Amino acid sequence: MAAAAPARGLRFREIDASPAGLAALQRFYHERYVAEFPDPDERESLDNMRRYLALKAQGWYGDNNYHIVVAELDGEALGGVVFDYLAMPRAGVIEFLFVAADRRASGIGRALLDEAIRLLRRDARRHGARLAAVVAEMNDPFRLPATPDNMDPFRRAAIWGRWGFGVLEFPYVQPALSAGQQPVDGLLLIMRPFGRVPQSGFHSPWVELVVAEYLRWAMRIEDPAADRDFLAMADALAARPRVALVPLGRYAGQEPTDGLLIEPVSSPDRPPDAIATAAAIARAAIPVPGRVAAQQDFAAAFAVGDSGAARYHLWLLRAAADAPAEGMASFFTLPTAGFGGYLVLAGSLRGRGLLRPVLARIEAHMRQDGTSAEGWFIECGTESAAVFRHVGFVEVPCDYRPPAVGGGPAGGAPERLHLLFKPFGMRRAPDRLDRNFVFRALREILCFVYAIGNPAAAACYRRVLRTLADGDRSGPLR
Repeated sequence: MAAAAPARGLRFREIDASPAGLAALQRFYHERYVAEFPDPDERESLDNMRRYLALKAQGWYGDNNYHIVVAELDGEALGGVVFDYLAMPRAGVIEFLFVAADRRASGIGRALLDEAIRLLRRDARRHGARLAAVVAEMNDPFRLPATPDNMDPFRRAAIWGRWGFGVLEFPYVQPALSAGQQPVDGLLLIMRPFGRVPQSGFHSPWVELVVAEYLRWAMRIEDPAADRDFLAMADALAARPRVALVPLGRYAGQEPTDGLLIEPVSSPDRPPDAIATAAAIARAAIPVPGRVAAQQDFAAAFAVGDSGAARYHLWLLRAAADAPAEGMASFFTLPTAGFGGYLVLAGSLRGRGLLRPVLARIEAHMRQDGTSAEGWFIECGTESAAVFRHVGFVEVPCDYRPPAVGGGPAGGAPERLHLLFKPFGMRRAPDRLDRNFVFRALREILCFVYAIGNPAAAACYRRVLRTLADGDRSGPLR
């Protein structure tokens, strides 16, 4: 998608430590900056920005550099970018870049980025180097921020994705910017490289160096190795030789996948025969009595949305628009967590690496349904549990035996299945799951998915309640 051309007459002012520069900085800070950074833990103070400009004037940055650039039109500040040049990794760091809400989609944001890259390349050339990459922090669209975001985070991801940025696939945390602020763990570290992108990813020690220098020069953490959050990131990086760079659109479930067409089913009869097709695909892939819902149960699931507290989605998956449906996905977004009912990739869809893109699309839909869910549960047999663990799901250690569906056997002991959980977004070990969270989510699953009126009295719930409470407390629960 081509970027919009910025308004004619737009000019860039680089703020310096002169009286005129500091006066412009104060106007910019109070009129624009504070409004665009509602989270106080992410917001740099005006005093700090003044101090950094004074240090720059004194030569404190050495081979590194610090910049504040404001985009102005007819004397009015419409946006700005603050960024650093880090000499050791030859990388730029964008501390923030924003455009006033009423001037977005005008090309100003891309123009600010281009100006920042121009100045960063100049910084590198002054020391006989070439700029290797630019990194930036971004709110993870799959995480619920402590303070409401001022822009749809999926829209922001789409914009930066078009600008060439991808997600560095490791758990990033912004350490506290001052004694009165808290670390921010709902962020991604994104990067736009200049040059060839290694298929196997970037060397972990180089990524660690970028983070360490970012903390040292931009956050003023003199000894990153003594910072608890940096040490956690360093440990995560040490566990892998390379770090993948995932395109932002793919990460956020926005990027079309070659050879995969998702056809949402909007209602029980639109498109015609869709539910019958989806049920048949599920039964063929899971030929176990009591595991696959009956066709009428799929139709009834659409009524879940009438409650206003939950949403149901059913998709048919095809290799192309004129190809037969060979896969399906059926999932719910509940108030506490999402729930994946069925996911089938069969026929020509099988073995083509489509699982991760489909999961990203599912999680994006769950997140955008607007509940408080930040992760989802699935239930599966032993034959597929390892596949889902490989993509980031973890076992909930309990004796989980859901009610049989689809006219399954009414007598005998219910089948024991695996109950797995995954936080939305980046593959990362979840925090220790609170037992009450699991119990609350399970009550919702039994109520909305299995249509059980009193889930707390259900045998499935009472069994999980007993086995979780008496289980191994060293596991992923608390």
